[in-house]
Amino acid sequence: MLPRSQRLSVADFNQVMEKGRVTHSPLFLLRSLKIDSLGQTRIAAVAPQKIFKKAVQRNKLRRQMYEAARPLYADVKPQLRVVIFAKAVAMTTDHVTLKKEIKEIFVKAGLLK
Repeated sequence: MLPRSQRLSVADFNQVMEKGRVTHSPLFLLRSLKIDSLGQTRIAAVAPQKIFKKAVQRNKLRRQMYEAARPLYADVKPQLRVVIFAKAVAMTTDHVTLKKEIKEIFVKAGLLK
């Protein structure tokens, strides 16, 4: 799981939601925003309550998403704010597919160095 220092704050989350660029994949929707200020890249994983009714499901999926993003963190361009939303299909897929799909959406969005 990503350390707290590499995760998005509420203020940054709202800014990404307003101005972020959207990228789609079969399992995820990704919003990204380049920030001009100094600082490291921060990532947030979201499992919407509208899709995943139980907190246990949401928490498990978020942990898996953070774990899939952790090895990619070193390769992500600096000064980015990224929010990854899970789609309903993500709950029924295995962890290996989640990792592969997150890497593919990062490449598709042009976030990797």
